[in-house]
Amino acid sequence: MKNSNESNERIEKLKQRFNKHAVGRPLRTKKVRGRDSFYLDTELTERIDKVYKDSSHELYPKSFSKSLFLETMLEFSLDNIIEIKKQLSEASESEDNT
Repeated sequence: MKNSNESNERIEKLKQRFNKHAVGRPLRTKKVRGRDSFYLDTELTERIDKVYKDSSHELYPKSFSKSLFLETMLEFSLDNIIEIKKQLSEASESEDNT
């Protein structure tokens, strides 16, 4: 289990994406984005949509795109890959992987 200092560092790193320039405009970097198709569980996509909308309302007046929201969640997951692997291992023992 990671200590709280490492967790706080990860959270601060994620917060940096929402920092503002001195003149008040959001910090934006040009990202190269590609279009990919993923087949996801319908209930999961509905849950993602709800959490995105709820988060958007909670953080208003700050705004962020759904792409940024998903990228941030994925980056956080990659930073916690050990826990993800544990969950995948448990899921593969109990469920159909299709």
